[in-house]
Amino acid sequence: MDSDERLLKKSSGQSFHKPFLTVVFAFIAALSTVAHSAAPELTTPDDATISLTRSACYGECPDYTVVIHGDGRVHFSTEVAAVSGADVVFRQYARSQGVLLPGTHEDSVPPQNVAELLAQFQRGGFWQLKDRYAARAMDNPTQIITLAVGGRHKQVIDYLGTEVGMPQAVLDLEDAIDRVAGTARWVEGNAALIPWLARQGFDFHSVQASELAVAGERHGADEAMVLALLDRGASLNLPVDDSPVPRKVAGAPEPAGVLLIQATIRRGHAQVFQRLAAHGWLARWGKAKAAEAFAEQAAGCSPKLVDAVAAAGIDIDTVEHRAPGSDWQDVQGRTALNVLGDSYACGPNKDARVQTALRLLAHGANPNHRDSEGHTPLYQVEDLGLLNLLLANGADATIKSNTGESVVFGSWTDAIVLRLLQAGASPAGHYYDGMTLAQQTALRKMPHVAKWLAHHPEAYRR
Repeated sequence: MDSDERLLKKSSGQSFHKPFLTVVFAFIAALSTVAHSAAPELTTPDDATISLTRSACYGECPDYTVVIHGDGRVHFSTEVAAVSGADVVFRQYARSQGVLLPGTHEDSVPPQNVAELLAQFQRGGFWQLKDRYAARAMDNPTQIITLAVGGRHKQVIDYLGTEVGMPQAVLDLEDAIDRVAGTARWVEGNAALIPWLARQGFDFHSVQASELAVAGERHGADEAMVLALLDRGASLNLPVDDSPVPRKVAGAPEPAGVLLIQATIRRGHAQVFQRLAAHGWLARWGKAKAAEAFAEQAAGCSPKLVDAVAAAGIDIDTVEHRAPGSDWQDVQGRTALNVLGDSYACGPNKDARVQTALRLLAHGANPNHRDSEGHTPLYQVEDLGLLNLLLANGADATIKSNTGESVVFGSWTDAIVLRLLQAGASPAGHYYDGMTLAQQTALRKMPHVAKWLAHHPEAYRR
């Protein structure tokens, strides 16, 4: 087996015999040079090598290196040396490499795409950048871009670089390298992974296929990839061992179908959920458990999942169940609508948050359900659109907590607190730090609330 054949292997280490792909590169018009006289002209990109390294972090950051050659060859690997002492430490404590399909993988892209990427290097003034942009921090990943072309070599290290003046062009180049190489299929998992696996001779009926489906659904793969694996024959009945602890502690491995349907609730993947439910996996897991997970995961922040879960006969207003001490606040009895109001439930996707709440309300969710502390879904809402939707659907801003606390003390946001006051909430009381609302308006930027309080002194009698 020659060196080219050895490049074609999947993460298990098995080699695949495949003819070496020869790319005949047609002449590409000369790219304009930057003003700096020492910068080489990128007129013959077939001799270029572009690489991007992303290191481990204090967490589960993707840890890999991808190399793109001028003739279009792509080499991706998680089997690379650590870039620093911190990287060594992070790898020791990381539960995974942050990559769906670790190992060494090969593919090719059109050489024209590489030429366009090189043009982006030129436009961004890569040769004039500093060699290192590093902020004073301890737990973040390192990104390293390396370019070798025309006898010239340059490397740029990015460690929170934008905090110390690194141009946005460097971040754009990092993303562009990933995009041209197609690393997302191996890192997060997307539909492009399926034809690549097929070209490698992957067995879609194997336990590895079931493991890949479960790992993808749990850790960030798009829904299309998981559905494609199921379409290709990934078994739902095979047991999958994905536990981070020894099995003698964790118990026997679960079938892929059970693990998948559990993950669909968190991911909000309605199509995968519907397919699994239709094949009996919801019944096998149990509707009561599914309902509790639905509440805990804020309906997956997915309006489509709300409809799918309701159609499956699951109570969308069931409360979550948390083991004592599992949360620092130890709040019990929240429904999906209660959890949805938390500012972190849906990330930055405001539209999905509002649309999910809309579907929950349409299926009968109670906008005044009180959790174990007496808080309703209005408490801790930080999205004005969601707040207005709840109020328009019967949410009562006058309801107080078990300790007599008004809903205004769940927020410091000027527009949110003002809207709650306008809806009848009382300004009387204290925040958890003992400060009154009036005191907070002076400490924080709450000019509209301060003005409203000055004009409505009678509100303190609410």
